[in-house]
Amino acid sequence: MKIVLNPEVEDELFKKVKRTAPDATVVMTSREGAAAECEDAEIIFGNYTADIVKGAKNLKWIQTTSAGMDANRIPLELKDSDIIVSNASGVHAIQVAEHGFALMMALMRGINESFYNKLENTWQRTTLTDIYASTIVIVGFGGIGRKFAEQAAAFQARIIALDVQGGEKPDYVENIWPMNRFDEAVKQADVVFLACPHTDETDKLINAHCLDIMKETAYVINTARGRIVDEAAMIEGLKAKKIAGAGLDVTEVEPLSADSELWGLKNCILTPHAAGGSPKRHHRTVGFFCENLKRYMAGESIQNEIDKNVGYPDKEKRVADIREVDTTA
Repeated sequence: MKIVLNPEVEDELFKKVKRTAPDATVVMTSREGAAAECEDAEIIFGNYTADIVKGAKNLKWIQTTSAGMDANRIPLELKDSDIIVSNASGVHAIQVAEHGFALMMALMRGINESFYNKLENTWQRTTLTDIYASTIVIVGFGGIGRKFAEQAAAFQARIIALDVQGGEKPDYVENIWPMNRFDEAVKQADVVFLACPHTDETDKLINAHCLDIMKETAYVINTARGRIVDEAAMIEGLKAKKIAGAGLDVTEVEPLSADSELWGLKNCILTPHAAGGSPKRHHRTVGFFCENLKRYMAGESIQNEIDKNVGYPDKEKRVADIREVDTTA
């Protein structure tokens, strides 16, 4: 069995994979040499392309390090194959939820307004909103959505989750609703946090109609995928103050064009698709891979195996809690 790590990881993490599968050939590769190295690979951890899939005749499993996988970007060669694909849904939940929470807090407590006032040497109170007793709508209740809900619950917020797959409701969540109640939910929301995959159904989910029915005092936080938000509608909505503000870690096209009006909007906080960043990121992804590798070698079903037609795993296959994964080297 040959395992290809693409791209390379720290030596201590490479050794962890070797310890997990001592009888396997484990190699690391750079992007330039990936296609050739993967030709006889049984397992790929990390990145792949359509060309890599075409050339990898022995390939049986790909473990990606991405939490989101747009189904319409999965190559047909992969969709039509028996190759198992698992993603990192929930593996980045800790840092992504914390980043989303930071964006939310900065907006609700007027930190971004105070930053602009500081640049202008202006001592002025800003718009201040409480998280306590606010209604937070979480769209997508996988690992990231659940972690965000945990944090919001600590602030005693009211939490409504929306998810296509439903699932067991934690005590700190008031309801888990199906997506056909989206309008009903966002009308009540003080914050809409997006933690869902980008699919045909969620494309431009936050659009002009959505912004029209939301409270003028509400906020949108997006750490998921840029195309879930209709960017033109968001710009117009923020300019017209249809909502109070937005925290966007992702945009429709990345990097964001230098001439985008989002840059100049004071009620919008932008971060450069950075929510998944953490000094623990590689430890978490490799740790999760090693747990899945044990399952694979034992002939057991792996966690986070995606349905390649939709780009995400069934709820029964989602990783339960990344905090239970051994992330030590």
